[in-house]
Amino acid sequence: MLVDYHTHNYLCKHADGTIEDYIQHAVAIGLHEIGISDHSPMPDHWDGEVRMNEEQFWNEYKPAVFALQEKYKDNIKVKFGLEGDFFPGTEQWVKEFLSKNEFDYVLGSVHYLGEWGFDNPIFVHRYEEQDIDSVYELYYEHIKKSAQCRLFDIISHCDLVKKFGHRPTKNMEELLRETFKVVKDSNMAVEINTSGLRKPIKEQYPSEKILAILSELKIPLTLGSDAHTPEDVGRDFGLAKEFIEKYGNGRISLFTKRQRSEVKVS
Repeated sequence: MLVDYHTHNYLCKHADGTIEDYIQHAVAIGLHEIGISDHSPMPDHWDGEVRMNEEQFWNEYKPAVFALQEKYKDNIKVKFGLEGDFFPGTEQWVKEFLSKNEFDYVLGSVHYLGEWGFDNPIFVHRYEEQDIDSVYELYYEHIKKSAQCRLFDIISHCDLVKKFGHRPTKNMEELLRETFKVVKDSNMAVEINTSGLRKPIKEQYPSEKILAILSELKIPLTLGSDAHTPEDVGRDFGLAKEFIEKYGNGRISLFTKRQRSEVKVS
């Protein structure tokens, strides 16, 4: 059974296609479930150039997902999700926003270190201005806090900091192990996100080193393409399936009303 729990659409302003376009491609390639998980609104229109606002969420996004769940119920399960952002200081707002909805799952992502959108190509030059080991340490501190706040169900692209090919100079295994023990304690899943294969790093998120740690800690896995075009739905899932077999005991996590279950991937 294959699912794609990480997809975007035109509402985030940096993806192409309607929600229905993504669902139709998922049906065409034989997926069993697709999660609609565009970027969440944030308070005070923060980061508004790459996410929908609250009005769009209530008037476009949510009604469309529910209508399409009904329309495609005989073809595929459409899950009502969201990609949430962990940004220190916004936790209470996010908590209240999530409580007003009946999401099937919420992805937890770290895209900012302070005011630096470290995965934005516009700001990639800033990597050259900082100590890369310190960047990694700060990033994983944010990942830990995103788990500790218990607002999210799934850690998405959990080593996104490597996106442009910048690698730490020292061994990070102890830091990684410490980080994912916190994720384990927070009862979260981690996604295998294939979009890294389409980025400069040319490697899925997370690396096999991290997947081995997740396997050791028995942290459950999910699948996501992080599609920003309909054609990217399910992309490179052949490789992702191999990783599920190797590091996830052949099982993936499904979510319904924020409750997790497991099924065999094949």
